[in-house]
Amino acid sequence: MGTPQGVWRRPMERKQSIQAGENILNLDSWPSWNSSAQRILSSSTGTLFEGQRFDLHRIERQRLVEELWLVKSVRKGKNPDFVEIEFEWLGQQREGKTVGTSLKELRLSVTVLCEDEGGIEIAAWWQIPWWARPLRARMNAQAKSFATQWLDDLSSKGTALFKDSQSFSFVEKKSEHSKTVGDDEE
Repeated sequence: MGTPQGVWRRPMERKQSIQAGENILNLDSWPSWNSSAQRILSSSTGTLFEGQRFDLHRIERQRLVEELWLVKSVRKGKNPDFVEIEFEWLGQQREGKTVGTSLKELRLSVTVLCEDEGGIEIAAWWQIPWWARPLRARMNAQAKSFATQWLDDLSSKGTALFKDSQSFSFVEKKSEHSKTVGDDEE
């Protein structure tokens, strides 16, 4: 991958780092700490795994905005205790239409060192297509904002313990008041 275009770090206490590491690994906790993830769409829940694709959904100016991501790699280790996840940005959609095509490629590597003197580090790599060179400053700012927003969210809200989210299901209640007009009496 080469040298990243940006690296951002936040020192944290060991207990906070451990919780942040658990929260970034658990997709179910993302809506609780990630400000871009009011809702998440993925084929599986729970612990992130290599090759998993997920979409972060939020409402902006009364429109649905989707950030599409792929988990490229997941590494965990002991001695030192760390979690490292590499994400690839697959693009962004607003109301189902692709937007943000001036940012050709974006990769974020999130490392959480769960030790004394530990913390969070996010490294970012991105490319801008030749035709978007006049927008270089704006595209660089957009790529940096992904990384710094994740760092801010994970280090501030991602250090709390969250309960697992509940799966969505329909509950059908039967009572004498649940009849609709036109139901035949039994």
